[in-house]
Amino acid sequence: MADLLFELGVEEIPAQAVSGIRDQLKDLFIARLAQLGINYGEIECAASNRRLMVHVTKLPEKTVNKEETVLGPTKRIALDEHGLPTVALKKFCEFNKVKISDVVEIETAKGRYLGIVRVAGGEYTADLISAFIPEILAGLTFNKTMVWNESRVPFIRPIRNILAMFNNKLLALEFAGVKAGNKALGHLLLSDSFFEVNSFKDYVQGLVKNFIILKEEERKSKILAEIKDIELELDGRVDIDDTMLNYYVFSNEYPVAFSGSFEPRYLSLPEEIISAFMTHEKKLLPVYDSAGKLSNFFVGVANIPDENKKVSRGNEKVIRATFEDAQFFWDMDRKLDFFSLKPLLQNVMFQKELGTYLEKVGRLAALVDLLVNETHNEPLREKLQKAAFHCKNDLLTKMVREFPSLQGIMGGLYLQEAGEDKIVWKAIYGHYQPRGLADEKLVDLGAGILSIADRMDNIAGFVGKGIKISSSKDPYGIRRDANAIIKIIIDFKLPLDLDPLIRLAVLNFSKKDSDMKRDCETIRELFVSRLENSLKDFWKFRYDVVNAVLGKDMLTVLDTFLKATALTKLIESGLVDQLAALQRRLKNICKGFERCNFSEGLLKEKEEKILSDVFKESKSRIDDLIIQKNYLQASSEILEMKLIIDRFFDKILVMDENESLRKNRVALLQRVDELLSGVADFSLLVEFKPGERI
Repeated sequence: MADLLFELGVEEIPAQAVSGIRDQLKDLFIARLAQLGINYGEIECAASNRRLMVHVTKLPEKTVNKEETVLGPTKRIALDEHGLPTVALKKFCEFNKVKISDVVEIETAKGRYLGIVRVAGGEYTADLISAFIPEILAGLTFNKTMVWNESRVPFIRPIRNILAMFNNKLLALEFAGVKAGNKALGHLLLSDSFFEVNSFKDYVQGLVKNFIILKEEERKSKILAEIKDIELELDGRVDIDDTMLNYYVFSNEYPVAFSGSFEPRYLSLPEEIISAFMTHEKKLLPVYDSAGKLSNFFVGVANIPDENKKVSRGNEKVIRATFEDAQFFWDMDRKLDFFSLKPLLQNVMFQKELGTYLEKVGRLAALVDLLVNETHNEPLREKLQKAAFHCKNDLLTKMVREFPSLQGIMGGLYLQEAGEDKIVWKAIYGHYQPRGLADEKLVDLGAGILSIADRMDNIAGFVGKGIKISSSKDPYGIRRDANAIIKIIIDFKLPLDLDPLIRLAVLNFSKKDSDMKRDCETIRELFVSRLENSLKDFWKFRYDVVNAVLGKDMLTVLDTFLKATALTKLIESGLVDQLAALQRRLKNICKGFERCNFSEGLLKEKEEKILSDVFKESKSRIDDLIIQKNYLQASSEILEMKLIIDRFFDKILVMDENESLRKNRVALLQRVDELLSGVADFSLLVEFKPGERI
């Protein structure tokens, strides 16, 4: 048995892209090995911003020989009355590149055929791998690519080397004008040289000698442990989220945590300015004291040890200069009349072909007005419209021009300093949040409403402009904006049907009815898709639960979420199987019937009359529960009807010879089915055995 070692050495890949490329590479390797029928032991894939590594163990030297039968035409069609080959047989031989003499008669369950039996496999694994690695590399997808040599092959960054070895022997392959060799890259700063590799053991030892920590988990553990040491040293607390931790992990091949400080006088600046500059601009982490108050210390992660403190002193110097500028901007911007900046937004372009920010805030005010109506928050109308008209004014401030990550936040802070109503300034402060599903919940409802309006305007504008999104490309953050809208609706429990909002947002951009219809449909499909994915992947509802509550035209996000929650509780209670079996039976009986008219006058038998009476009595009560979004209680009420429905099935022949009776009974069952469907399509639920994976 042999192993494969592959490493692609590249110039520095953006940290946020590394894990996605690593996962693509691993998936493509697994798929290609399976396609070729190559068995293996384990496959490991690791990555940093300068290398992508794949190691596959227990590979065979040759693929397994296997007999393959290829059927051609039936014997009757393949041979004429004289037993000579027909055109059909000749074409079969031509297509498969065999001679007539290679054809044999094959007995099958469907009769006698002519065909060929050939032996597949037995190919050298090294040759197959040499052929498919360049194909895999060409199949990787990136948001942006570049070309850098005469090959003109696009890639995310220039390729510096390819290491490819099978059974400790060099593989002959080439990609983007770079030939494979037996050398790997050392550390950019601590080694910056290639080292020779003749085995996987050599590779691992060479990485250690050249200051490379290959495995992401080891880099992560090192970072967290060293930050913990610094916390103890400074008697402080450092908050690090997954985004920043992943940035450190995939930006550094030999990560080392360091600390530094700045003059305490800068703590007079708003905390948001200090922390935003550190995290967004310099990728540093603020340190909080034991009382949770921001201190004048910071923590960072470098790609080299900082024994002589050059890294920390360099950061301290940059921070001092930046905070001096920030203090100046803070003082100067507060002298402005913030509201007087609005007319100047006509000089700031929102997006080419989508107008200026002055036009955008006018659209936002209209969308906010609709949202206030739809969510029954009329007391907020006047103040949220004021916030909408002025939420982009801070784009004209010196602070935001210098630190774009403070958009919205600075507008809120300037208005808070000026004594503006808290509903207005808080809405502006938080309207760029949340950044995604995993972001913290917004605490201010006004900010949530303004954020929904802003993001829906973005989506409608970019969709109307013809921007396409795919599984790998979303350059304008359309999916992220849709996810944020869904999160806000669920977090604040907003009773919002997105359809009117989508129509108004699209109307602001579409000139023709046909364009409006097309764009509305595109955005509806986007939200249904995003809602489905978020319920399954983020909120972790069972896939069949999501299918049961999510309709194609379902744009009432909160209703869908609450239905999924109720259905999950029903599953946990063990009662849902009865409802699922009942609805499957109802749907099977009603299948093939259009919606039939129902008449109490056509009820003949006692059991159907009882069901009709119970249905009529229960329906208004269940409808009220559904309106109140109490889906769990509504399901329980429906379940109480099951005994009556079962008795109906036992005693009543639905498919009566009399057409009027038949359709009337179907009509009654259709209405029971519709009542169930008001909560969910229980028939789509899958039964799982105890211990079975969901």
